[in-house]
Amino acid sequence: MSMSQEDIQNEIAKAQQLQQQLQMVSGQKQELEQKTDDLERALEEVEKLDEDTPLYQEIGDILVQVEDKEEMLDELKEEKESADVRLKSLKSKEEKLQNQFQELQEELSSQLGGMQQGPPGGA
Repeated sequence: MSMSQEDIQNEIAKAQQLQQQLQMVSGQKQELEQKTDDLERALEEVEKLDEDTPLYQEIGDILVQVEDKEEMLDELKEEKESADVRLKSLKSKEEKLQNQFQELQEELSSQLGGMQQGPPGGA
C-alpha cells in the first residue's frame, strides 16, 4: 500500500522528531554515565581513607566538613544507586527510540523507493 505525499511528509516529520528525542536522551545518558563514573571513583577514594582523615562535602558554593565517614559513604552509595536506575531507564528509552526510528526509516525508504520507480503500469 503506497502512502500519499502528505502521509510521507508527516512520517518524515515524525522521523525528525524521533531523531531529536534520541539525541536528547543520548545526551542525558552520557551525562549520567559521567556522573555514575564520578560517584564510583568518589566511593573508592572515600573507602580508602582512614577514619581520622577529614572529609568535606560540597554544599552549594561552600565545603562543609563531614563528621561521619560511614554516613557519607551511605549517601554516595544511595546517589549512585539512584543514578544507576535512571541510567538503566534512559538506556531502555534510547533503545526504544532507536528501534522506532529505524522502523520509520525503513518504511519511508520503501515508500520513497516505490515512488521513484513510478506507478505500476506506467504510461
